[in-house]
Amino acid sequence: MTIGLAGAWADKGRGRGRDGDHDDAWEHSQSGDTLSLSEVLQIVRPQIDGQIIEIEYEFEDGRPMYEFKYINPAGRVREMYVDARTGAIIRDELD
Repeated sequence: MTIGLAGAWADKGRGRGRDGDHDDAWEHSQSGDTLSLSEVLQIVRPQIDGQIIEIEYEFEDGRPMYEFKYINPAGRVREMYVDARTGAIIRDELD
């Protein structure tokens, strides 16, 4: 479970915060603006070396992103940021 302030979930007024991120993701994928979570998972799952523990939909610099948190084989938590429009991995870093 994620702990944080609601404002941390919305980027510069986009989205509706923590409670609305799944609604935003669904609405954007239904309108064709972004890929669905299942489509993105098919693209990035082979690149994730570990167990996914959390997925968030958010905006970063005005770009819709999926954030995947996962535990790698060494037991470290990593974050992978994926462009929700293309499925391209933007970055993969230690949390």
